[in-house]
Amino acid sequence: MKKYFYIFEGNKIGPFSFEELKNQNLTRETKVWFYGLDNWTTLSEVDELKSITNSIPPLLKVAKPKEIQNNNNTKNDIPERVIENKPSKNKGNLKRGIIVTIISIIILLLGYFLYNKQQDNKLYQEIAASAYETDEDFNFYVDKYYRDIGNYGIIPKKPKNIIIKFAKLDQLDNATHIHGISYGANNDDKIEIYINPSTWNKFNKPMRYFLIYHELSHDILNVDDLEYSIENEGKLMYPALASYESKTMDDFIESSHALFEEVAVNK
Repeated sequence: MKKYFYIFEGNKIGPFSFEELKNQNLTRETKVWFYGLDNWTTLSEVDELKSITNSIPPLLKVAKPKEIQNNNNTKNDIPERVIENKPSKNKGNLKRGIIVTIISIIILLLGYFLYNKQQDNKLYQEIAASAYETDEDFNFYVDKYYRDIGNYGIIPKKPKNIIIKFAKLDQLDNATHIHGISYGANNDDKIEIYINPSTWNKFNKPMRYFLIYHELSHDILNVDDLEYSIENEGKLMYPALASYESKTMDDFIESSHALFEEVAVNK
């Protein structure tokens, strides 16, 4: 299934299916990209997205107010007290206004941060509550992961608290697009990963390795996701795993070893 991305306030947003893209806050001038396009392209210029473009109303042109001119006024008409360079109360009011604006922005940003943190905690509680034990031997992947990174001289402490379970992510709000999620990054005392069971059952062997090694790399090596870009496709930490359907085990081995070599060089 083709996935679409768009740019909003300088950030890349996505991926989305075509139906999901239609429900985004787009304009005719929004830059979009999907596999097959060489560059980010204006929405209205993409033929296969014309149905979305046509559903967006054009921008409303508002006439600018005419400037009021008074050709009779000259500098000599201005009272002397204005021409003189005297301190103005307006300057003090302007400074206070700027300070109030800055404080208001800080409060808004703090509120936004706290709200997002609250939503993240809520999602974590829902995921943990939906998790369940399985016969799948995830320890096999963990042990193999440690052997593989050990070959590159990476020997982190193996935590005693290892949780890898299935969780019905596709049945939770704000998690329907998630194949797997980890909560042990930057915490050397635990590995905590939840895998969507329908994704795991659908994925072939290479994609399963891509998925579990991707999440283990978050928790064990503390590496982040890569940005959505053409040059990052195929790499282990590229987040759009659904695009890896044609990957082989050789592709996985090459991608994972490239990451381990990079980590070993930079450690």
